[in-house]
Amino acid sequence: MHLYETAIVFDSQSKAEEIEDRINNVNNFITNHGGQITSSNELGKKRLAYEINKKQYGYYVFIRFTGPGQLISLLEREYRLSENILRYLTLKVDKKQIQAEQKIAEATAAAEKPRPSEPVNETTDSKKTAAQEEVATEAVAEESSTPTEAVEAPAAEAEADQEVEKGEETAAAEKSEDDAKPETAEKKE
Repeated sequence: MHLYETAIVFDSQSKAEEIEDRINNVNNFITNHGGQITSSNELGKKRLAYEINKKQYGYYVFIRFTGPGQLISLLEREYRLSENILRYLTLKVDKKQIQAEQKIAEATAAAEKPRPSEPVNETTDSKKTAAQEEVATEAVAEESSTPTEAVEAPAAEAEADQEVEKGEETAAAEKSEDDAKPETAEKKE
């Protein structure tokens, strides 16, 4: 017996009850013909990549099961006879994929386990934070050749930005004064 995975796309315009009945029929067909369902996953209504029989949406279902090889041809014949099924695909699951999924499951289980916390001690916490601050300041000092250059550079950039802004403001003010002068001249004439 091998592990198989079948993907079925049902017509989404069918009633929910009809779709559920059809899924149950597929599950019963698998179990009645010597298969055993390991998992069933309903993704629900999704947009199709392209229209099938003038339909833009489908109801997606994935079923994993173990069974004999002859079950696949019988199952696909059943799919072809159903009017509600737009597309289907049945694949044999590779052993490497199963091992990879088990490793992922183990890794997520290990990540979810709570880690024992260290006892809280105020003196050690304050020493740690002071030591961490010291290391951080040393790292900044090592990155720049002289610490004063690192401090002066952002200040110089800020001053340059302020001068540019002042220049833009004065230019705008002069332009508005120039615009205002001709108006008064026109009124006098």
